[in-house]
Amino acid sequence: MIWIVISVIIAAALVILAWPFLRTDRMRRRHADQGLAVYRQQLDELETDVARETIDKSEAEAMALEIKRRMLRVDRAENEVSSSLNASKHWYIAAVLAVVIPLLSFGLYLDLGSPNEPARPLAARDLAADARALQSRDAGPLIQRLIAALKEQPDNLEGWVLLARTLSRMERYEEAAETYMKATILAPRATELFIGAGENYYFAADGNVTANAEEAFEQAFALDPENPGARYYLALRDAEAGDNAGALQKWILLYEESPADAPFMPVLEQRIERTAELTGTDIGDLFSRKSVPDMPKGPSGADIAAAADMTPEARQDMIASMVEGLASRMDETPDYEGLMRLGQAYSTLEEYEKAANAYGRARMLKPDDLTAIDAEAFSYVQMAGNNGVPPAQAVGLYRMLIEKNPEHPQALWYLGVAAAAEGNDAEAIDFWRRLQAVTEAGSRVHAAAGAAIKSLSDQNKN
Repeated sequence: MIWIVISVIIAAALVILAWPFLRTDRMRRRHADQGLAVYRQQLDELETDVARETIDKSEAEAMALEIKRRMLRVDRAENEVSSSLNASKHWYIAAVLAVVIPLLSFGLYLDLGSPNEPARPLAARDLAADARALQSRDAGPLIQRLIAALKEQPDNLEGWVLLARTLSRMERYEEAAETYMKATILAPRATELFIGAGENYYFAADGNVTANAEEAFEQAFALDPENPGARYYLALRDAEAGDNAGALQKWILLYEESPADAPFMPVLEQRIERTAELTGTDIGDLFSRKSVPDMPKGPSGADIAAAADMTPEARQDMIASMVEGLASRMDETPDYEGLMRLGQAYSTLEEYEKAANAYGRARMLKPDDLTAIDAEAFSYVQMAGNNGVPPAQAVGLYRMLIEKNPEHPQALWYLGVAAAAEGNDAEAIDFWRRLQAVTEAGSRVHAAAGAAIKSLSDQNKN
């Protein structure tokens, strides 16, 4: 089949290339005569315009002179072509093209192509494997550039997160998980980073909650006991340990407490259905009690089935499809819980400015709530880019946090970073020593604070 296609393409190319040489003198003369006829018509129109006095006579004479020059050039060019190339020469050139073009084309294909490879019909291909291979080739150089940049800027939080997501997309889950954990050193209260680490440990273990995954989810749960990702995976840990009944109760509670339009609900619903069937538990009308009035149609049954083993990137796409409806409802009837969910969704989509706005609106509803202040401040940090220095909005919020909770670890860390960036080394060291005082000696946060203090001290010595 491939040879037929190649032959047709070469034949079409030959016709296009050889046609000018196969034209007869009569055909070329006819083409030239047509051009001269147009110029003669233009001369006649000029005379008519002069007679009607619609154009000045001197202007018309100049235009007529230019038209006559063009007529002479056309006639002279045609006579030169006719005299320089006779019919036999035309056919000789066409014949050479007919031989050289196919030989050159087939020669190049034999050298550069794969004529001995068997055909691969579309239906017989492993398209997923092809896509993964292509993705790996494209992302490899990016990973190397990111690693090189992070060696020079180890405090670049956005770079660590980008590297982790890229590794995850390439299905290098173990490396992605470790990279997320490194990012938590810079953002020790960023729940989503611990969730990202735990999920990648989970995928690396072929869908099992390992000890490393459990530790990451436990840390996320400690930061935010209401985080649905932490609650879901810790219940899954219980199920894998044999406590299916306990896991089912936790999933049902999460299902009842979550909004019907939450992006994880299809996955959770299927997990509950499977476990209820496994344990012989009657869940009654649990699913029918959840409804989303006046909302767009949700994912299909096939989508729900695929979501059970969804990758972080696929989950992000599902979130994007539902955020718009939640945002619209929060514009009409805002509430604290809904705005916090909206901020978290925007953070997952990396729309940090919108996330900060949502968290800020939630903070206005509960001015003394530390979670909203913390989340809004960190959104501004993420929005600021890759230098790791919190902007003024974040610094103001972190100072507000320190007033309400003098031992807030993330506020102490970023206020130290901001002070160091402004050249206030003593203030920065003070914040980081306070951070060390409220964290465990073996923790990553404690180590990060120690490294930062040492770095500033060494600079001052130099």
